Amino acid sequence: MQVVLIDDVFELGRRGDVVRVSPGYGRNYLVPRRLAVPATPANLKMVEQLRIAAAKKEATFREAAEILARELGLLHVLVSRKAGDTGVLFGSVTSKDLGEVLAGAGINLDRRRILLEHPIKNIGNYTVEIRPHTDVEAQILVSVLPEGDREVARAIPRGVESDGILEELNAKVADLQRVTGTDLPGQTAP
Repeated sequence: MQVVLIDDVFELGRRGDVVRVSPGYGRNYLVPRRLAVPATPANLKMVEQLRIAAAKKEATFREAAEILARELGLLHVLVSRKAGDTGVLFGSVTSKDLGEVLAGAGINLDRRRILLEHPIKNIGNYTVEIRPHTDVEAQILVSVLPEGDREVARAIPRGVESDGILEELNAKVADLQRVTGTDLPGQTAP
């Protein structure tokens, strides 16, 4: 029996694929659960129209993601946390924290799109990858500062102020590394 998948089915195919399945599997599982329809000429035409509409919608999502990626590339995110004398944070900076800072800057992004492999646990400068779309990548610069009189959580445009913060933080990290005799993990060059 040939069916047209109207939803992605694990290990069988993606939406819009025409696949051959056993008659029982098609009639008793796929069709009742609205995962597929029989492969008739009318259903094939309907699925083709849905595929074209989905492709147009996907193209607009991708365009918006590319614009967002360019905008994200121009940002420098500053986050402060309480830290010990060796630069180790009392806590960590997570993708949720970065998502909240970006939301404060007017960029609403699902935190699962922020690809932070491990939480940040040391002061310093980090490059964090963000995927606003599956095919679009962006990188933001994140500086984790030791907390002073007040907490800092904001995004600023890259520029003179941003460069000054980077240099100051790199000098502080170098001093800490010299004093402790170890490298702080996860540091990246801006």
